[in-house]
Parts: sequence; C-alpha cells; structure tokens
Amino acid sequence: MRNVFQNILIASLVLSLNCAPLAVYAMPEPVPATQTDRQKAAAQKAKEAEKRKKEQAKIKAQREKQKAAEAKKREADKKKAAAAKENAKKQAERDKAADERAKVAQERQEAQVRKAAEEQAKEEKAKRDYEKYQESLENPKTEVISYFNLGLRLGYAAMMDKFNNAYMGAGTLNQSNALQQLKGGPGAGLNVTYNLEYGHFLFETGLDFRFLNSTSAYGLTATRFDHQYNATYDYLFDNLRETRNMLGIGIPVMFGAQFSRYFFLVGAKLHYDLPMGYSHKGQYDIVVNDPALLEPYGLGIKDLNGNTDQKMVFKPIDLSVAAEVGIDLDEWLQAQPDKKNARKVKPGQRLPFGKEHVHYRLSLFAEYGVLNTNNTPALKPVAFDGQNVEVDHTNTLLAMNGDTKLNNLFVGAKFAIQFEVPGKKARPVPPPASYAIYSIVDAETNEPIPAAVINAYGTNNNKVIAREKNIGPKGLRQKHALGAYSVEAKAEGYYDAKQTYSIEEVGSTEYVTIAMRHRPVFRIRVTNKETGEPVPSTVSINRTGVKEPVYSLVTDSITGVARQMMAEGPRYSLHIVQMGYDRVDIMIPNIGDSMNIQLSPVKKGEVFIVKNLHFATNKTRILSSSEEALNDLYMYLARNPEVRIKIIGHTDNVGKDAANQKLSDGRANAVMKDLIERGIAPERIQAEGRGESQPIDTNDTEEGRQNNRRVEIEIL
Repeated sequence: MRNVFQNILIASLVLSLNCAPLAVYAMPEPVPATQTDRQKAAAQKAKEAEKRKKEQAKIKAQREKQKAAEAKKREADKKKAAAAKENAKKQAERDKAADERAKVAQERQEAQVRKAAEEQAKEEKAKRDYEKYQESLENPKTEVISYFNLGLRLGYAAMMDKFNNAYMGAGTLNQSNALQQLKGGPGAGLNVTYNLEYGHFLFETGLDFRFLNSTSAYGLTATRFDHQYNATYDYLFDNLRETRNMLGIGIPVMFGAQFSRYFFLVGAKLHYDLPMGYSHKGQYDIVVNDPALLEPYGLGIKDLNGNTDQKMVFKPIDLSVAAEVGIDLDEWLQAQPDKKNARKVKPGQRLPFGKEHVHYRLSLFAEYGVLNTNNTPALKPVAFDGQNVEVDHTNTLLAMNGDTKLNNLFVGAKFAIQFEVPGKKARPVPPPASYAIYSIVDAETNEPIPAAVINAYGTNNNKVIAREKNIGPKGLRQKHALGAYSVEAKAEGYYDAKQTYSIEEVGSTEYVTIAMRHRPVFRIRVTNKETGEPVPSTVSINRTGVKEPVYSLVTDSITGVARQMMAEGPRYSLHIVQMGYDRVDIMIPNIGDSMNIQLSPVKKGEVFIVKNLHFATNKTRILSSSEEALNDLYMYLARNPEVRIKIIGHTDNVGKDAANQKLSDGRANAVMKDLIERGIAPERIQAEGRGESQPIDTNDTEEGRQNNRRVEIEIL
C-alpha cells in the first residue's frame, strides 16, 4: 500500500514539472488594475441600464396591459350600462304593459260589477213596478177611457106625414075620400163618433150620416073644372105610391152606461136634412061630369107619367130622440195578443191589439123625429098642361099645404168598431223576469265541471227552455216563466244527470245545482308476452248472456291501449282473437278496472284458423268481407319478419274428392297470392290444399260443414 502511494506522488510531481510551461503560455498578460475596474464599472452600468430598460419595458407593458384592461372594463361597463338601460327600458315597458293590462282588467271588472249592479237594479225596479201594477189591479182607480168609433147602421125607415083639415078648392085633395097607408123603406147610416167611458158611465158625440127611404100609399080624389067645355073632371087615384128620400148630417149627444159586456145609450140627435127628390108610381081614372049629359062617363085608366116637379125641402133642424142598446163582441172577435197561448176573453174584458185597443160592438137602435121637418112650398098634387085632361106632372103630397107635418122614424141594427186611445191609465206592466242559475259539479269533489251540456224544458207543456247549451265553470243564467221544469245534464266522463225544479215567484232566482257522478272507464293494454311490445288488437266485449258484442275496441298501435265507458249493471266478458296469437277469453271484474293482457305468440309447428275469411260458393275468389282478416294476417307477418307460414285449405265432404282437393288448393293459393301482393316475401309462404281429409266437425249439419270449410295457418 505504501509503495502505491509513493508511486502516485512521484508521477504527480513529474507531471506538474512538465506542464508548467504550458500553463504559463495559456494565461493572459496581467492588466493594470485601473483598466479592469473601468471595464467592470462599464459592464455593471450597461447591465444596470439593460436592467432598467427591461424594468421600464415591463412597467410600460404593465401600464399598457392596465390601460387595455381599464379600456376593456370601461367597454364592459359601458355595455353593461347600456344593457342595464335597455333592460330597465324593457322592464319599464313591461311594467307599463302590466299596468295597462291591470288597468284594463280592473276596468273590465268594474264594468262587469257596474253591469251586474245595473242589471240587479233594473230587475229590482221591474219587480217594484210589477208589484205596484198588481196593487193597482187589486185597487183599481176609475180611469177616463176615450174611443173613436166607426159604426154602420142598417134598418127600417119611415117618413110619416100628417095633413091638416084645410084642403079646399079644385085640384086639391078631397080629404073625405083620402086614404093613407105607410109602407116605409130601407135606411142606412154611418157614424164617426167620439166615445168617453168613465167607470160605468158612457158619453158619445160626433158626426152621424143617415139616408132614409120611405114609401107611402095614398088613395085620393082630385077635381078639375074645364071652363071651355063647362065640365068637371074627377081624378081618382086608388093606389098612388110616393117614395121619398132623405139625406141628413147630424150631431148625436148620447149618454148611457155599460155593465160587463152590455151597454145602453139614450139622447138626442140634431140633423141637417138636404133637399132630396121623390117619385110617384100608380094609376088614375078620369071621370067626366058634363051637364049636357045625364050621367058621367069615364075616359079610362091612365098611368102616371112619372114626371115630378121641384124637390122636397126640409127645415134646417131635425131633432130626434134616440136610444141604443147593445153588447160588446170582444170575447168573440177581438184579436188575441199571443196566438200561441191564446186565452179566451172574459165577459167585459178587453185585450190590447198592438199599440191600440180595438173593440167591436153590436147594438139595436131607434130614432124618432119629434119636430116637423117638412118645409116644402105649397103646391097642388097634380098639375096639367093647358087643357090637356091627362096629368102632366105630379108634386109631392107634402106640398099640399105648408102645414103638412113630417116626422121621421129610423130603427135597426148597428155594428161599430172602437179604436181605444191610450190614456193616462197605467199600461200593463209585464212581470219581471225570473231566472234559473245552473251549476254542474262533480258529485265527489263538489268542484265545477269544466264543460257540460244541458237541455231544459217545462214538465207540463214540454216547451224547450234551453237546448244543447254549454255550461262552463261559471254556470249559466237562463230566463224562465213561472212553472215546473226539468233539466238534463251531459258531460264527457260522467253519467247523465236529471233534476226537476220550479219557478214559483215572479222576479225570483232559482239556483239549480246538478251533481254528476264519474262514469268508470275500462282500460285495456295488449302486449306481446315475449317481447313486451304493444300489439294492435280488436277487443270484443260481450254482455253475459248476449252473443253479439256490445262494445268493440281497437288498441292503439303505439301504446297498445284502448278505453271504453260501459253501462253499469251487467257483467262483461273480454275476447281477443288476434292473428298469430293464442285466443284470450276472460271475465272483466269491474268496468272501472285497468287490465293488461299479454298475448302468447303461436309457436313453430302450431296451427290456427283464420276467422272471417270468406270465399264465393265453390269458388276460389275471396269476398270483400274478408279484408279485415287478410289485413290482420298481413300485419302479423309484417311485424314478425322471421316467421314463415304454410297456408292450408280445407273443405267439407260435399262434392267429389278431386274437386274438393282442387278447391282447397285454389283457396290456399288465393290467400298466398293476396299476401304476396301486399308485400310479403314469397319465400316466407307456402300453400297446400287438403280437401275434405281433415274435418274438425261433423259433416252431417250445415254448421259443422261450415266449420270444416276453413283456412288454417301453420307456423313453420
């Protein structure tokens, strides 16, 4: 070990001696101390300057960064302020719109409140007015009633004359031989009058127009002396008829009373009679008394020539006393105000017709002139032309002497129409409206049903009050008359409900609340038992003891769900015959249940019959009634693309075996062809006919043979 250290030390020494010149050569020359310090100071200064420059650059960058940040912040603040301003503006607009909506809603609510208050005040006023009117009926005041009358009169007329005792001289009436017989004639009149009624009291005045026609028969002798022949002519009138006419315009003043339907009037009538004509009709015999002859002789019977002279003239005032008694015809003739609900007018009762009252009267009347009306100038009854022995013309017998009196008589029947003038008496006030307010609620929750429909009608007359009217949660207000009513309510998901009510007081409001019971909803969901997927199916629901289905449901293709409301009472059974699945027959426990039905797909090798598949008799043509069955089979194959089937045709034993075999082949192929045309791949379908070889029922009955004629599907 010591030798080793010695060797190392010797080697180091040798090496140090050999390398000394090289080290000296590599070292720089020594620099004076002052120059080195200046360099160091300059380097240090440069280093510090660089450092300051970097710091300044750093500070500048920081400042710029700070400025950018501040600018960015100012921009952000500006945007934020603008956004805040815009938001504030939008919020103000929203607040304004909300205030306006609130104001409109408040105004609408206030308007509704005002309208409701006005309606209520109006109804209360109508009720008070009606009560006041009813009180006026119970304690009626005597009212003055005015009428304008239009009357037509027809009857018998007579113009009765009366001669005095001073008929003297040739050509005058020989009273000792005079005969007079009153015949009379027709009379007609028209009245336009005003009638006032105060209680039972009646007063009538106005204008009265009348036309009188009267005939009187006279037997008389007139004498004429002929100075030329010194002879006397006697004119014998056995039946001289004088017909007179009179037209008068008058003013009646009548007073009377009315009791129930009967009335009477008495009074006077002043008439102004116009000058009118007259006519004569008859024959006369001329007897000549000639002194030269021992006996008188006749010139024969002559006819009056009909010529008359001046008209009759009447005194300006014709005063007649008049009486009238009659009956109101309103209860038989007056028009009813409501033809649908016409009621018979009671005796003495008058009903309105439009704005006026129209009334009808029938009466008997009599008028007698108490003053002499004759004012015809005195003339001879017959006049002659020169020495002609025949009568040239005649004059009215009223002209025999100015003192001849004439009194008129007019009796008959009168029909009048009265137009009542509305007076100050209170008009009939209709009863205030009565109302029923319908509310439809849920029987369990007592909450309003959102939508319901009602039909309301009178129970006595079956008059419809409301037909198919919709009622919302707020109910319905319906006007009613007094009476008994019935209302029926219908709403989806509820049993129909019916309720009776009555409106017994005018102006009243009846609140009718109809509680409706929920109608149970049967719910069924049909799925594939293996995959859990919905299966669109036709579900038949039968009532126990009834062969035909009462309900037929089709489940939804997406959810597999169907719903049905069923009538309470009977029990129901459920039947599903779905192509490609096992048949399901099950009882429904409750019509409000929800049932989940899982259909088991038919397995490979299983066979099922295609129901409702029909062919023409002894033909392979498929009837149109088979469309549903074919579509079900197609849908089954479409939903199960991995399934392959064999279509097997069967027949009954009617006919020859070969024919039945051919028929079954044709029918199986017809079904296969239909499915292929619908889009099923041909390689998934086989067809085979087995004729009558595999019956499933007896062939001795028609029903059995029908079961044997079938098409089966076998899953391959």
